[in-house]
Amino acid sequence: MSTPPKAFLTVISWPSQFDEDQRTKSLVECTGMDTYQAKLASRRNTPGVMKTIDAEMRNHVLAAMHARGILAIAPTQDEINAYPEPIHALGIEQFPDADPPRFVIRTVSQTPWTFIPDQVKLVVWGRLKSTNAVLKPGQSSGMRLAAVAPEVALIKAMTSEGAYISKNIKVKEIMDLHIETDEGSQLVRLIGPRTRIGIVGDDSRPSLLDQTKPIDLVEALMPDALIDTEFHDFDPPGAIRKASKKNNPSGSSATIECWAFYSPWIGLIKQAMYGW
Repeated sequence: MSTPPKAFLTVISWPSQFDEDQRTKSLVECTGMDTYQAKLASRRNTPGVMKTIDAEMRNHVLAAMHARGILAIAPTQDEINAYPEPIHALGIEQFPDADPPRFVIRTVSQTPWTFIPDQVKLVVWGRLKSTNAVLKPGQSSGMRLAAVAPEVALIKAMTSEGAYISKNIKVKEIMDLHIETDEGSQLVRLIGPRTRIGIVGDDSRPSLLDQTKPIDLVEALMPDALIDTEFHDFDPPGAIRKASKKNNPSGSSATIECWAFYSPWIGLIKQAMYGW
């Protein structure tokens, strides 16, 4: 039996006069949520996913929400999946004498292509976190463990006095540029310190993602683009959180699985609001 298509009921903004009780009541009456879950959902930051609903019900649900003055959309998983696949950029470089400014995208496999700042409609920036946990033996058992098989060492380390778990948290910058070109929409992704934004021909320029606040430089170079920096406050839908936790047991939602949902989702919200 196939699973019915799902949509993610997203409240972009509540009417300014709505308090928590009115937000809760609206979710209960429009979506059938129980009061407790609706109250929790009503406290989420906006834009936020309030509930995963059957896609066939979204028109009915949205009509009820809009009638109450609630700005909301409900993109389906298929619509999010249909968003352009990210192009992983090795670098974005600016031509030094171009007027208006022009940039070139460099990737591993694609022919370089150019764009101008006006074509950048949205920039989404955030930080990804990953945690590696390593079991460390106690000092008294370290020498003995080095001489036995790895699986035996693990068992001995788990039972040895003084054994402990060492956690290593890694944080890396990630940025998506949502670009409208003559050939259609493009999603360009910069991730990690090796990706750079610089000047064509100037290899000494430091990576954009090495900067303290990389989004500041992008805002200066692409002043007309919408900017989103709210990934750190994103509360992902249950299915996305589950997939994220499966690959990242630490429980952080600042993962690539959540980002793969968040960036297209924000893109669909901005398209709905601003018509690009």
